[in-house]
Amino acid sequence: MSNHKNTAEIILDTAQYIVQEVGFNGFSYAHIAEKVGIRTASIHYHFPNKEDLGEALITRYHKHSMSAIAQIDIETQNNLEKLRKFILIFDGPVQDYCTCLSVMLSTELATLSAKVRDRLAQFFTTNLTWLERVLDQGRREGHINFEGAADVQAHKFLASLQGAQLLARSFRDKNRFEVIAEGLIASLT
Repeated sequence: MSNHKNTAEIILDTAQYIVQEVGFNGFSYAHIAEKVGIRTASIHYHFPNKEDLGEALITRYHKHSMSAIAQIDIETQNNLEKLRKFILIFDGPVQDYCTCLSVMLSTELATLSAKVRDRLAQFFTTNLTWLERVLDQGRREGHINFEGAADVQAHKFLASLQGAQLLARSFRDKNRFEVIAEGLIASLT
């Protein structure tokens, strides 16, 4: 049984890498099979169709994201520092001129299944809810300053990071992400 899980995880790892590089519509099971060194039938065994694969990808990505956010909460009580650590999550894909899975899937929303779109919305809601809480607590504690509602600021923060990833990728210039990320933190202090 563990072999099935390992193969499924390898398939998901490979699919996620490919999606972050070329998008969900830019690959087939044959691409994954070639990279992993298995037959497409093996992929179909774990993920009968691409919709199943997409759903598994975003579900796993959401779980990893929740774990990363929980880890940030454990590591620091300072809300400004939490935001800095959150930015580092988005910085990872930029190093390979990729975007987060969620950003790439968002650009292909019209072609995704309702289940994948719903899971993507849940992913964003989790991130926005956490950001809103961190921003609100940080303002109450005096570490963070901004005008207006925390939920609006959370949307601006997340949208800025997503846009920064796209700009860094478009220009193949990691510095574009860094400048925007630093500006986000500077605007809150």
